[in-house]
Amino acid sequence: MHKYWKIELSVLFGVAVFFFWGYCYSAHLSYQEQFQLFLMDLDYFLERISMPGGIADYIAEYLTQFYYYTWLGALILALLFMAFQRLIWWVAQKQGAVDDYYLLSFLPAIVLWGFMEDEHVMLSFAIALLMVLLVICGYIHLNKKWERGIYIFLFLPLLYWIAGPLHFIFMGWVIMSALQCCFRRKKLLSGVGLILGMSILGFCLPMLMCLWLQYPFYRLLSGLNYYRFPEVVPFMQVCIALCLLIFPFVMAALPRVKKKILYGSLLIIVFVGTGYYFIIRACDMNKEEAMRYDYWVKKNMWDKIISTAERKSPNSPFTVTCLNLALAKTGQLGDRMFEFYQNGTEGLLPEFQRDFTSPLPTGEAFYQLGMINTAQRFAFEAMEAIPNFRKSSRCYKRLAETNIINGQYKVASKYLQALSKTLFYRSWAKDAMTYLYNENKINSHPEWGRLRQLRYTDDFLFSDKEIEVMLGLLVEHNYKNKMAFEYMLAYVLEKKDIPTFMKYYPLGKKLGYDHIPRSYQEALVYVWTQSHPSFQGMPWSISPQIMEAIADFARIYTQQPNSESMLKPKYGGTYWYYYLFRNN
Repeated sequence: MHKYWKIELSVLFGVAVFFFWGYCYSAHLSYQEQFQLFLMDLDYFLERISMPGGIADYIAEYLTQFYYYTWLGALILALLFMAFQRLIWWVAQKQGAVDDYYLLSFLPAIVLWGFMEDEHVMLSFAIALLMVLLVICGYIHLNKKWERGIYIFLFLPLLYWIAGPLHFIFMGWVIMSALQCCFRRKKLLSGVGLILGMSILGFCLPMLMCLWLQYPFYRLLSGLNYYRFPEVVPFMQVCIALCLLIFPFVMAALPRVKKKILYGSLLIIVFVGTGYYFIIRACDMNKEEAMRYDYWVKKNMWDKIISTAERKSPNSPFTVTCLNLALAKTGQLGDRMFEFYQNGTEGLLPEFQRDFTSPLPTGEAFYQLGMINTAQRFAFEAMEAIPNFRKSSRCYKRLAETNIINGQYKVASKYLQALSKTLFYRSWAKDAMTYLYNENKINSHPEWGRLRQLRYTDDFLFSDKEIEVMLGLLVEHNYKNKMAFEYMLAYVLEKKDIPTFMKYYPLGKKLGYDHIPRSYQEALVYVWTQSHPSFQGMPWSISPQIMEAIADFARIYTQQPNSESMLKPKYGGTYWYYYLFRNN
């Protein structure tokens, strides 16, 4: 092998990281970006660095904002993982590891990669690990005892402050390094003082912070910002910390390779096996699919949602909500909704859940319908439910919009001023500020002006148990609100409430349809066949194809004992199949 083979392997690893996060798992990056609000502001900087691990957290948030462009986020992660792997190798090499085991230096990076596939792992954990490795590298460069003593005394507290409780890795590394040296010289007692001193200093730091900041001691031991849920310490987080502590010494202890082909084959097997277990098995494509749908909703990419659903129909309330919204926004909800999997009203306008993800696409649906106050409540509640108490750039933007539409300019200004201190939302916020207190400009805005006309003007109590009534009030307020009408009929159809559908259906005459949407035709012809022996005298313009289809459907349904399995291939995308066989 030529002398650059190790660098080339590291670069190849970085390319793999880039393609994984940039193409296979890109929605996870967008997910991370939208649940923070990084401000280019001195007060924000001082707030972040006032906590143990705050510097790592600040750097991580600074980098995470670039996830706005997923390819840029993937590039950042590729560079970080390459640096992580190279530092591990450098430390192991200084301990005596030989080049034959270079592949093993990728294993901690692979484990970290798999751990970060959990969407609640914060980038600050990886940044803190890199900081620890850099401090260890600085320690290795020193040879004299007094230099190392001063270095430990200065950098252990500093490391705790900038990186958090991962300073224990450095503490443990120094202790293990000292013990290794003592074993070689057979002077075990000389290492006792160092162990006691390091342990006292290492544990006193969180205790002092506990007294000063009034935080629970276990929180200061586990890290304030490594995981999105502050009360949770994942097992893998502890494992990675221990791996980083022990692995360089293990690599250094391995003997020189004599049978290079055999050992090389074993190393490749270990490498591939570790990659499969920690990366492939940890990869949750169902979550990735949901996050992609949510990202497309955020970007109003309605055609992308529909084209994706045509290849594979979504089957969770979260993704079905996104699909139905896309169908409504493109004028296809009445015609095509039952072509796709429907799981009742929970896939149309789900009930509010007290979490920070599910209210976002539902809130988008309410916003597009013109239910501005409800959309505002969903955005605010979602942001307040973020477990690590961060703000959300996505929610701030929506809250600014709803307050502009409602004429609450002082409140909108608060959100816009914060967004104007961000990197990627600044230009939008500055443009939005020009609309404040300018009624004519808002009314001429293609979205805000339209929603001002569609929104409620009378005060009443919102009830999520009577959504169809809320939608009916929207239609009565403005008969141009075609989307509200289609959501209202879709809602009662999915409830299988045919009498209410027949009550609301005549309102569609005022909306200028050039044809009766397919699902409405299927519901109408079903109602007609329940009380009439033929189609003679039917008052609606039902297509001949649908009349032929329901006759065939009825024949199979009444004559075949296993009618469901026979009907599904041909009629699984009809309202009749949904009405008779879907248990919501």
